[in-house]
Amino acid sequence: MKSSWLGIALTYVGAVVGAGFASGQEIYQFFGRYGANGLLGIALAGILFGVLGYLALERGRKYGVTKFGDLLKTAYPPWVVRLAEGVTTAFLFIGLGVVSAGGGAAAFQLAGLPILAGAALTTAAIILVVALGRDSVVRANSVLMPYLICLVVLVALLTWSHAAVPRTAVGGPRWVLSALLYLSYNIFTGIMVLLGVGPSLRTSRDSLWAAGVGAIILSGLAALEHHALVRAPSLGALPMMDIASRIHGTWGGLYGLSLWVALFTTGIAEAYALKVQFGNRILWVLTGTFLFGFLGFANLVASLYPVMGVVAVLLWIPLINRREHRVPGG
Repeated sequence: MKSSWLGIALTYVGAVVGAGFASGQEIYQFFGRYGANGLLGIALAGILFGVLGYLALERGRKYGVTKFGDLLKTAYPPWVVRLAEGVTTAFLFIGLGVVSAGGGAAAFQLAGLPILAGAALTTAAIILVVALGRDSVVRANSVLMPYLICLVVLVALLTWSHAAVPRTAVGGPRWVLSALLYLSYNIFTGIMVLLGVGPSLRTSRDSLWAAGVGAIILSGLAALEHHALVRAPSLGALPMMDIASRIHGTWGGLYGLSLWVALFTTGIAEAYALKVQFGNRILWVLTGTFLFGFLGFANLVASLYPVMGVVAVLLWIPLINRREHRVPGG
């Protein structure tokens, strides 16, 4: 069944926007601390999200390259492909474990559920959506992402008239490297999901709209968060949630729920990428990822995400490879 480009755009946003983004911590670390130059970094990352997203969708739509292993084969020798597939699969599996742990932590804060119970419920919901197929993945993002988008926009607008808090901005051209690192950290799962959903689009114009609108939403949300964060009197571990709570306790609770939404959509993207690669049988293995709740969300993020950013560069090269490769039977 063919999907609308808007649903694909929201799926792209859902794959990229994790709890780090929604909490504001990522946006401040990569952009906010550079002051006005951080907005230039957001613009640069947004353009590259659009370009790489379009190339990934077209690889899937036009050439039938829906698995990241097939994408790697277009640019690397077999031994590199096998190594990269193994590492990438491990990162997706562990990444889903990070999501489960984060879901457990969020459920504990929001509803007082035991962390492992929250992790298990998050994992079960993710697997159910993915098991129902590609259309279910797109529909879930189409329903959930507008909620997160609205919360970020409203919190930013409610702080619009506040004066910026004087802070020492990091100078020099380092904002460029920061923008590229941010892109690399966050596009890892996005590329794999776009390969899988690419065949559901009809034309290259649909791919352009999906990637372009997805990139505009991502950069727009980042710019709004940047605006709110540089006006926050203090920055805690969850700065956007802190800002929302200062506006009103209800806003804080609603924003807390958006963090779970961000985790959930990222988990859907990771599980779907694994399903495309290995089929439905992998979903039985993924049921055990809730056990990562024992390890703690913060510890997993700190150790995993920097390495994922380096590996993601391996996926950029075959995307910009100008040779046209079609998978057998595609």
